[in-house]
Amino acid sequence: MGGLVLLSDHLVQVMWVSGPSMTPCLNDGYGEAHLVKDMILVKKWEPAQNLRRGMVVTFPSHLNPSQTTVKRIIALPGDRVTPRNQSDTAQIVPWNHVWVEGDVADAKKTMDSNTYGPVSMSLISGRVMCVLWPRMRMLKWDDWAREGGELAAKRLRVERDAVKIEKPYIGA
Repeated sequence: MGGLVLLSDHLVQVMWVSGPSMTPCLNDGYGEAHLVKDMILVKKWEPAQNLRRGMVVTFPSHLNPSQTTVKRIIALPGDRVTPRNQSDTAQIVPWNHVWVEGDVADAKKTMDSNTYGPVSMSLISGRVMCVLWPRMRMLKWDDWAREGGELAAKRLRVERDAVKIEKPYIGA
C-alpha cells in the first residue's frame, strides 16, 4: 500500500475531469448529457520542467485551492497574448508563468487566464499524459501547436517570443 501512495503522490495520479471547459479534448459530449467525465493519467514528477505550448496541465483552482484545475498552456514566458475579450490589451506572459485556457469555444464555460491572468509555473502540479476512460488515448500536445488544427484561433492570439524574458537577477 505504501508503494501505491508514493506512486500517486510523486509519479502519476489518476483523476476524473468534470465540466465542459476542456471540451472537445476532454469530456467530449458534455453538453449533451452533463454526465460525461473522462478519467485521465497525470504525470506528477517534475511537472513544471520543459513546458510547451499545447500541453494540458493541472494546478490548484483559482477559486478553491483544494480542488484541481485542468487547462491547456497556450503561451509561455515572453509571449504576447491577446485575451479572448478582444477589448483587453495584449499582455506579456512574465518570467516563470504560463497562460492557460480551456479548449471550449464558449468563453463563458471556462475560467482560465482570461479571468485570473498568467499562472505561476510553481503552481503546476501535473501534466496530463492520456485519457484512460471512456476511450483510452494519448494527448498529443504537439498536434495542438501545428498549423491548421481545430484550435487555430487560440494560436492566432499568441505572438510567440514577443520579448526576451530572463530569470531575474537576485544579488549575492
